[in-house]
Amino acid sequence: MKIVRWIEHFAPVISKFGLIDGPKVAKALAKPVEGEELISVNIRQAKRPVYVRLGTSDVSNFYENFVHTEFRLPENINPKLIIDAGANVGYAALHLMNKFNGVKTISIEPDESNFKVLQMNCGGYEKFEGICSAIWVNDGLVKISNPDSGKTGFRVEQVEENDPDGFPAVTIESVLANSGEDRIGILKLDVEGTEKELFEENYKSWIDKVDVLIIELHDRFKPGCALSFYSVIDHHNFVQYAKGDNLVYVNKDLMAEA
Repeated sequence: MKIVRWIEHFAPVISKFGLIDGPKVAKALAKPVEGEELISVNIRQAKRPVYVRLGTSDVSNFYENFVHTEFRLPENINPKLIIDAGANVGYAALHLMNKFNGVKTISIEPDESNFKVLQMNCGGYEKFEGICSAIWVNDGLVKISNPDSGKTGFRVEQVEENDPDGFPAVTIESVLANSGEDRIGILKLDVEGTEKELFEENYKSWIDKVDVLIIELHDRFKPGCALSFYSVIDHHNFVQYAKGDNLVYVNKDLMAEA
């Protein structure tokens, strides 16, 4: 059983991070803890230490973003702006910032504890900006509707002004307008169901300004997400580039330049 466990846990990490860093990372992430413990690991895919809270979903998210998942993207892209909505602690942003050196990256995360680690992971990178908020269809007030979710999977809903848990939302349109750029090179949406609202209203102001869209659909949380998304994307200038948990759509004009 120990050999099987070693193969399942250590082998993929060593394959990804090498014979020197791989065992160190695998051992650090496998450390048993009571409660929660913040550690940092060094990997060749990131220029700075990567922070992980042991005993939380950070560990599985680290594996998902750095070991098991590789965003399949066109080779000819050179994004000037990345918007990462639903950033969690920043692992996807780290992957993209290290792939596209010096790109302006704006990460949005509603949970304050996640946002703190997000800033630790990404704040030292040039042209990074973190926003502790949530993407919504307008700049009204929203709140986290499942605060007991742990450290991942937070969903938001719009609330009235007198709701004590409410906080101001941001829109894709406003984030783009404040970025100083006129297009979104990569828009990553992992917003736990808010994609349903995003593609039902207020998408016309930004959808044609996106070069690459990475999205995870969450019909298991909110039925209608896929229908809302495909009803829009199929009528705009995009082609599906990659399948999986994370769908990748590329602007056809960008593909024509390849």
